[in-house]
Amino acid sequence: MLKLEPSSLDWALEHVKRFGDTDVLPLPFEYLAVEHVWTEIKEYLVSQDILSWKVRAHRTLLAPKSRYAFRVVTQLDPLDFIIFAALVREIANDVEAHRVPVSENVVFSYRILPEADGQLFDPIIGYDSFLKRSEELLNDEEITHVALADIADFYPRIYHHRLENALSVATNQSQHVAAIMRLLSGWNGTETFGIPVGNAPSRVLAEITIADIDNALLASGVNFIRYNDDYRFFSKNHGESYRSLAFLADVLYRNHGLTLQPQKTHVLSVKDFRMRYLSTPAEREIDSLYEKFQQLIRELGLSDPYEEIDYSDLDQDQQELIDSLNLNELFQEEIKKADIDFGIIKFVLRRMGQLGDDSIVDEIFEKLDTLYPAFSDIIQYFSNLRNLKTKRYHEIGKRVIDLLKESLVSELEYHRIWALYLFTHTTQWDNESRFFKMLGEARDAFSRRKLILAMGRSHQRHWFQSQWRSLANEPPWPRRALLAGASCMAPDARTHWYKSIMSQLDELEKAVVKWVKAKPF
Repeated sequence: MLKLEPSSLDWALEHVKRFGDTDVLPLPFEYLAVEHVWTEIKEYLVSQDILSWKVRAHRTLLAPKSRYAFRVVTQLDPLDFIIFAALVREIANDVEAHRVPVSENVVFSYRILPEADGQLFDPIIGYDSFLKRSEELLNDEEITHVALADIADFYPRIYHHRLENALSVATNQSQHVAAIMRLLSGWNGTETFGIPVGNAPSRVLAEITIADIDNALLASGVNFIRYNDDYRFFSKNHGESYRSLAFLADVLYRNHGLTLQPQKTHVLSVKDFRMRYLSTPAEREIDSLYEKFQQLIRELGLSDPYEEIDYSDLDQDQQELIDSLNLNELFQEEIKKADIDFGIIKFVLRRMGQLGDDSIVDEIFEKLDTLYPAFSDIIQYFSNLRNLKTKRYHEIGKRVIDLLKESLVSELEYHRIWALYLFTHTTQWDNESRFFKMLGEARDAFSRRKLILAMGRSHQRHWFQSQWRSLANEPPWPRRALLAGASCMAPDARTHWYKSIMSQLDELEKAVVKWVKAKPF
């Protein structure tokens, strides 16, 4: 029997509140419900034998990785995610102790440093440290070549038995290992490989899986550094670079059945490596802009780097600092380029959203066929706009809905989720008259769930009053949306309906009902 510590569950909830449950999808509303009745949910989870826990329905979909590349991402059921995160938290320090030490300056990805506020990874060590170390290694004049390699389909191809072996070596908490493997088996069905993509606990599992590769490279005297599945080898000649790549390819395949991505495996001269992979003029510009914005955030005493900033409340010096960033001009210049730098686009979207500045909205719609890889940032930019005229909000809402008919955005469930997300929290975007027809035409459960929430927010009571009998026919994710959206019904009607169905609901569904009864749509 294995029961989780209450403090680990508390940490898991704080983690998801602060960092989300994935890095690509909106946070499900269910976490608000869980937080609302956390004492009850925690008591329920503490009482469970995690070795007997049956996994719940998760969601898997394609998300864009770049303009023409995709990756499969997973969003776990909220209770599953909390359990998964708590399990990994309880063995996280053991895992970190078994990895190449930070002091070696070799592995820079996801160094574990848990804090009570939900932090799992050291915020100081990351990709910037990886780049800095690359620069330092090039100071050695004997280095003439750099070899680069990426693991092909890393997370989806991690074999469970190899992960289990790695965890068993790293920690003596064997029941935790068994529980983690049981969760993975439940999510994967008959497949014995692959871990959920897009969440922090999975990153811990990925890191420990290939810790043996790091140790093998070090034992062989290879001069390398790694960030996630990105390896860089620093060599004194071309032959040495080739031998390093061959050794990596061999040990990856023999130990894990993994291979390298041919398109991302190169041997470059130091000069070419600097030009292609170290700081470019555009990256230096972004770093400068970022530092200026950080300066402003420090001056304003903001606790959240993306907290709203009211331009009119700033003093003259602060306004001049904002003006000097030329965010609109930077955006206009970037979208004219054949090869758009999405780092710049995302920086501008986040900062202009922070300022509530709508001056680039029209250009976004006009160039969406090239800007769609930043679509989630675009939608979050729209959601941060404020003090617009009602007509302007309605116009933007209409244009977003129109995208779901005939555009590149309509092709992926991922894009449809983000487009409809705009309508699930407020009615300021209007267009509720279109939701009913869209629901009838919805091609997937992802869109159906968002449309049900949007109809609840827009108080389309007539639809919910006719749907209460079909609750049992809904899949779990749309079903919880129906439970939440039904709170828009008249008080007497919803009270009677919720009372009649409570005995049919699981713990998460009961939490949703209790939350919306206290905070109806």
